Amino acid sequence: MEHVQAAGWPSKTYPPWAEAVDPWLSWSDPDVLMRAVELDRQTLRDVAPSMVINDCRIPMVIAALAEGIQFATICQDNQVPGYCYDGSTIPATWTLPVDAINKVLALLEIDPIADDARWLFARGTMAVPSTAELEPIVGPYVEELDIVHTGLLNKQASTSGSRAADLLFYRTAGSADEEFLAAFADWNGSIYIATGETMVGAAPGEPSRGRVQIGTLWDLDAIGPGLRAVVHHGGHGTTLRCIAEGIPAVVLPGPNPERTANGERAERLGRAIVMHADVNTGPVWGPAVDVTGDRPAWSDVRAALDHLPPRLHSPASQDAADQSSQQLVDLLTTPSSINPHSTFASI
Repeated sequence: MEHVQAAGWPSKTYPPWAEAVDPWLSWSDPDVLMRAVELDRQTLRDVAPSMVINDCRIPMVIAALAEGIQFATICQDNQVPGYCYDGSTIPATWTLPVDAINKVLALLEIDPIADDARWLFARGTMAVPSTAELEPIVGPYVEELDIVHTGLLNKQASTSGSRAADLLFYRTAGSADEEFLAAFADWNGSIYIATGETMVGAAPGEPSRGRVQIGTLWDLDAIGPGLRAVVHHGGHGTTLRCIAEGIPAVVLPGPNPERTANGERAERLGRAIVMHADVNTGPVWGPAVDVTGDRPAWSDVRAALDHLPPRLHSPASQDAADQSSQQLVDLLTTPSSINPHSTFASI
């Protein structure tokens, strides 16, 4: 939001009730979904955009369809229809809302979807914020879907090469407690902890001397050149950014299937080590391990860091460079000859 305000662009924020709605699990309730759709329709009427770019927000997609506005959805591979973590079962996050979605679509006189909520995204452009090299999209319907790779939507930091010694924890350390400080007491570089949400209090001792720095977020363009490694939760953007910039990582996804899949992609490329807690609590789609505590001991994480490969001095993908602003606009707005709505998306 700070960047939007700095650019002088107008912005709107959702009311508190809408902010409190779980963006994945609440759309199974048709009343909640319809209320959110009406809110998004009013937003579109107020703004009157020629196109909507959304981040897999189901009510916004329905609102755009109802208002007849072209849209693109920022997706990753597991948000494409047909993707299954286990190779055969559609994830419950995409099957549970289908009945509620179809009730709302019927009220709006829009064709229903089949057995997968992701067919909503397929009624517009599906934009993957990566490259085909870093994130190939596979599945039974790929050839019939309007999928584009935007390239990474972040700047790439120049590296400090062999001098890189710093460490970033993103959504993995809820605080710098005694166990944490003991495990990383002899780390040579600076240690950054990004909580991702609310600030956490620093433990007494080491953090107060400034070597361990805690913040809500850290600008990778600023600290990236000095990073030796990142310990992160397996989020899509962070995983790809580390791969593209040659930063090795330890991934602590907890029992989240999506984050685990992201981490395993990096692990297959030899650029990460994925670690889980000793006790498997089953699939959990909510908070990261900094909140749940579903992680190995910090001493084990430290041992894994010591076994990571060196940081690459050049990006892993030369194709991961930024699109120019105009190239990105053209990519997302050029009409496609593919019409998955009529072919696959309806029942």
